[in-house]
Amino acid sequence: MAKISNPRDLLVQLLGEVLHVERRLAGEVLRSLSDAVRDEELGTLLRTHLDETREHVERVETAFRKLEVAPSAHLVRSFESAVAQHDELAPTIVDPRLADLFHAQTALQTEQWEIAAYSTVLDLAAHLGADVSLLEGSLADEANARAKLQDALGRLARG
Repeated sequence: MAKISNPRDLLVQLLGEVLHVERRLAGEVLRSLSDAVRDEELGTLLRTHLDETREHVERVETAFRKLEVAPSAHLVRSFESAVAQHDELAPTIVDPRLADLFHAQTALQTEQWEIAAYSTVLDLAAHLGADVSLLEGSLADEANARAKLQDALGRLARG
């Protein structure tokens, strides 16, 4: 791994982490999660967010090009660990309502990570005078998904 010696290097690293997560979500993770849920409203929410996530990938790749850097994804071990943990525990939950609650909280954890990542990237880019403002749309989508997931969690918890 190259050394990070200035704010721009850090911005590129963090943007690459966002790209990794968005690509994984768009490529496999959200589809698998939406297929696993039984709650129709939660499934619709996840499928809608999958469509948004595909746009997020394009936005992040465009942000790289605005920085005059080739898009490059950087592994996010914490995300991959969360996916593995979900995949290990989900099959052990026998009650479909509880499984949906578990799926929703897993999705919510990811939204929280994405909100923090996008916020950091946008703040750092603004400090550097780099225009990646197109990512504000992705941040707004993540915040909206978080709110809807929190509503779904409350609904599912109440039964």
